[in-house]
Amino acid sequence: PTVVGYAPTQIDDPLESINRPIFAFNHGLYTWVLNPIAKGYTAIMPDPAEVAVSQFFSNLREPLNALNHLLQANGTKSGSSLGRFLINSTLGVLGLFDPASAWFDMKPNRATLNDTLRSWDVSSGAYIVIPILGQSDVRNGLSTFTETTFAPVTFVTDQPQTLYIQSYDGFHEFAPRAKSYETLYKESDDPYVFFRNMYMQSVLRNKEYQAQPQQPAPNDTDEQQSNLND
Repeated sequence: PTVVGYAPTQIDDPLESINRPIFAFNHGLYTWVLNPIAKGYTAIMPDPAEVAVSQFFSNLREPLNALNHLLQANGTKSGSSLGRFLINSTLGVLGLFDPASAWFDMKPNRATLNDTLRSWDVSSGAYIVIPILGQSDVRNGLSTFTETTFAPVTFVTDQPQTLYIQSYDGFHEFAPRAKSYETLYKESDDPYVFFRNMYMQSVLRNKEYQAQPQQPAPNDTDEQQSNLND
């Protein structure tokens, strides 16, 4: 999750002795391998192509979105996700374009297994650091592993092509955040604690947001949120 700050709250971290070495390994991998490649990738990748690739991978996971919405007892959003997948896979040229949003006003609504488990009041569990992937928690780690294993692409491709596609998907999503990671790392006294607290507070905020009743949003809310995410 993208956040702009954190408070130095005491957070239970029973796996810190394991997490810290993994965090150090990840930092070395990011610093010497992934970040330099990511910077070059974002520099040479035309914006329209970057958007098209993002939309392609977003479309690939629409069946997972639909399944998770269904497991959350939200048939409307589940049907919308399936509709988006069918429209964008055909009219949108395998998902490179998004006519479902532009022509039919069917906006994307991502839902992961992590969201589903949270809606079932399953605890996030202990904070963990996953090799290469970075900060997470037990619930989110289970979600990542499960959705990677049963992603739609696994049913239409064979190894090692499946691994290549999923690895590129992860790298493409990571690339725009490489510079932010470097900045945050350099500005923190204890980078491990900084990123841990930042992540766990985002988990808490998501839990609090889910518990709040949804209010009608003003017309410009989506645009404002998009600007914040950018």
